[in-house]
Amino acid sequence: MVRQAKHPSKELVKAGNFSLTAWVAAIAFFTVIVAAHSAASASFGAQEQSAQQSDQGTAQSEIAVPLPKGKKLILKDGTFHIVREYHREGDRVRYYSVERSSWEEMPAALVDWDATQKAEDEQNAKQAELAKQIAESEKAARFADLNVDTSFEVRPGVFLPDAVGFYVIDSNKVASMQQEKAEVHTDKGRAVAKIVTGIPLISSKQDMEILGKQAKLRIHTGDAEFYFRTADQREPHLTLVQATVKGEKRALEAITTNIAGQQKFKNREVSLLQWDAARGLYRFTVEQALDPGEYAIIETTTAEGQSIYVWTFGVDVTGNPKAGGSPAAAR
Repeated sequence: MVRQAKHPSKELVKAGNFSLTAWVAAIAFFTVIVAAHSAASASFGAQEQSAQQSDQGTAQSEIAVPLPKGKKLILKDGTFHIVREYHREGDRVRYYSVERSSWEEMPAALVDWDATQKAEDEQNAKQAELAKQIAESEKAARFADLNVDTSFEVRPGVFLPDAVGFYVIDSNKVASMQQEKAEVHTDKGRAVAKIVTGIPLISSKQDMEILGKQAKLRIHTGDAEFYFRTADQREPHLTLVQATVKGEKRALEAITTNIAGQQKFKNREVSLLQWDAARGLYRFTVEQALDPGEYAIIETTTAEGQSIYVWTFGVDVTGNPKAGGSPAAAR
């Protein structure tokens, strides 16, 4: 018996057709989504590139074109040439023109030399003031994040006190410097000679003396290091002088004031190097190691001149713990 094959029902055919249609629709929808994403990415990349080019163009436009540098060679008719340099050779003046980038000549009689020198002095003064402002600006920027009231680390784990004062570093210890009052003696003979002769070139001579053979503060290293935290954040001007022990006093000999107002201590000054540690905090180091002996640090201000209150200390090194003066001082 031969059996006839049965045809699928209409419901099964409809289900198959629906599944195929759904599958085709899903593929089409996915294709549309991918295409849209690709188009959006391309558009964003183009916008980003355009923005970067725009930023670069703006940055380039903000860079100022440097002007040619030079000085004025002013003529008697009121005009002038911008020159890099000039040389007067007899009745001619030879100059390098910034405008034409070449050497040229003209009669020296055409040049207003007084006006030219005045313009050059004014330009130099402006450049010096600009350099000063730039230095102050850089200093302010360098210390913008450093607070004078914040503890300053001078050695690993060793900090300066936050209080205003003058400090010395002795090994890994911080000691506070103390001031003593000095007596000042003026050479009256020179002062009288200056008054009688009327000659201002005769220098004044003074001596400063501090009571006592030794300072109370003793340090045990010749490589002294000092820190000065000022109350008004002023920049101090200090002089380090080695004292000579005379009897019961420490003498700072021969303060000489010349016509320019400069003061010097006869063969006793020790070179100090000054550093900016932070805003209102200054560091001082010695250029050469200190000999054993007695020392004083003197501050000079524009308003009050040289202070008679000086910071004192003594240097005691290993093998000579009671040194009261250097061999030079003893002689």
